[in-house]
Amino acid sequence: MKFKTIFLLFNIIIVISFVFIFFMPVFMLGADYGITFWQKNWPLAIFFVLILAAFNGFFLSNWQVFSLIEAERWDELNKVLAIRLFGKRQFTKRHVRLYVNASLLRADSAAIDRLQAALQEHKPILLQREATLFGTAWLLRNDPAGAEAFLTRWLDKPAVDNKDWLHFYYAFSLIMQQRAAAATPTLEGLLNSREKVLVLLAAYLVGSLCALSTLEPAERQRLQARAEAVRVALAAVFTAERWSRETERAKAEVHVVVLTKLIDEAGAWMFRSRQPDQPSTADSLPTAEAR
Repeated sequence: MKFKTIFLLFNIIIVISFVFIFFMPVFMLGADYGITFWQKNWPLAIFFVLILAAFNGFFLSNWQVFSLIEAERWDELNKVLAIRLFGKRQFTKRHVRLYVNASLLRADSAAIDRLQAALQEHKPILLQREATLFGTAWLLRNDPAGAEAFLTRWLDKPAVDNKDWLHFYYAFSLIMQQRAAAATPTLEGLLNSREKVLVLLAAYLVGSLCALSTLEPAERQRLQARAEAVRVALAAVFTAERWSRETERAKAEVHVVVLTKLIDEAGAWMFRSRQPDQPSTADSLPTAEAR
């Protein structure tokens, strides 16, 4: 839905609600009681006005940003956000996420590096909170070693958004460096995550690349059996249609969108009754250049 439509509808709903509440005592109990009611409950009217003013103030102050997003004018959006972030130092979560997402769409890794450095200096707690998003950017520039170094800093830190996904990307950075065996413990730990898309991806990699990386037949069979148990459990819960809704929900995060090909491969594996083929991890994560 367009931002301008949301803006208009919300205003209409608030105004209609206020009018309804304002006249309800009059319609039900008469004009005299209605006047008495509002003499005693006038703060309610102020409350409605404040809600309307706050919403409109927020929307109008960000009208330019919303318009640029709606028009998908990423270059202009980055310029506007750069002024707010680097000029005015308005380091808010919303600005940071929008700037990184727009930079990813523009394949502008230098802009992300600049923001990472600025957050490290001025607001490190926000960099910590958004570490998963910045780690994804490192992988998209086809620098798994850099991604590993960056993500390692935050593995044991609290207050990181999408913490399970951060661990997944750490493991994925190891896999991209042909170190699947080192990634195995992390991926096995994710098999109990609440994020079902993440669970399937972890099981898919555990049963394929991780299993193939071990020289011990018994360990390979254990990993494949565990991956198969997860696959069967998920397939028993999700129909294809429900799984499609689950993946779309997960893709509300940009760092999940970049894994679309791998998610599709894992989804196809979930709905068939054999061990996973070796996934093409080199092609599963698009590079910044490809984007």
